[in-house]
Amino acid sequence: MPSDTSGFFISDGKCKRCGKPFYEVSVATAIAALMIGYLMITFFFNLLYISEEPWVKDIFGDYIPLGLEYIALSVILLIVMAPVMGAGIIPALKKRHSSAYGYACAECQKVLAQEAQDAAIKQKQSEEANAYAYMSRVEGLENGDPWLGKLIRSWKQDNPNKLPEESMINDLVMAKNMEKAGNFEKAAVIMEKYRFWEEAGRMRRLDDQKVIKHITVDMNELIDQVGTKGLAIPYKCSSCGASITIDKDSKKEGLKFCSYCGTAYNIDDMTKMIQSALE
Repeated sequence: MPSDTSGFFISDGKCKRCGKPFYEVSVATAIAALMIGYLMITFFFNLLYISEEPWVKDIFGDYIPLGLEYIALSVILLIVMAPVMGAGIIPALKKRHSSAYGYACAECQKVLAQEAQDAAIKQKQSEEANAYAYMSRVEGLENGDPWLGKLIRSWKQDNPNKLPEESMINDLVMAKNMEKAGNFEKAAVIMEKYRFWEEAGRMRRLDDQKVIKHITVDMNELIDQVGTKGLAIPYKCSSCGASITIDKDSKKEGLKFCSYCGTAYNIDDMTKMIQSALE
């Protein structure tokens, strides 16, 4: 139901749909305003009267009761009438025209109620259509894509009689695209988000393989450049201090682990050292 905080001077004195005025509300508001105005004038001019202003009686004596007692009477009536009119009579009249759709006449309230009912039916139909379309999409992915289908079925086993949320389906499609693009880490993060731990591990292994392959290719190229320039570059094991020489006869397999202590070489440091020597 609409609230009214505007006191006597209401702005909703007519039907919001057809504009038909609510005469009883307007009349009651006008009467309340006149009565309160009259009482305030009575109070004010009686204050002047007891202050011995002679012109007050000459001008207003026939229209306003004058005397000390009328000051108290006007104050009492103001205190009583303001809440009676503002919180009682006028709201009661307005309530006759109020509804869940705002202030409207009886005829328009029926029309507004029917419109609201029709809108609710359309909204429900739209929601049902969207739900059916989404269900069809999930089924299409489940049956048409082996990888996505496996994940969706796994999720359904853990959540019987439920459908994955649309955000989850979109994320899984994104993960598949990230795998195609070689962004395995982002795909792994998405898999972890939905607790597909095995798939997250598979993505990270693919990412590791990509890095290892990249480093291997770089190291082969660096060894070729070392041989072309006829360099012999010493390298010390960070663990035992044993030295090896990187030259044209070096093989990438021999540059992975220290032959003395078995510690894995830091490939990044070794690569940077070779690149520095080649400059």
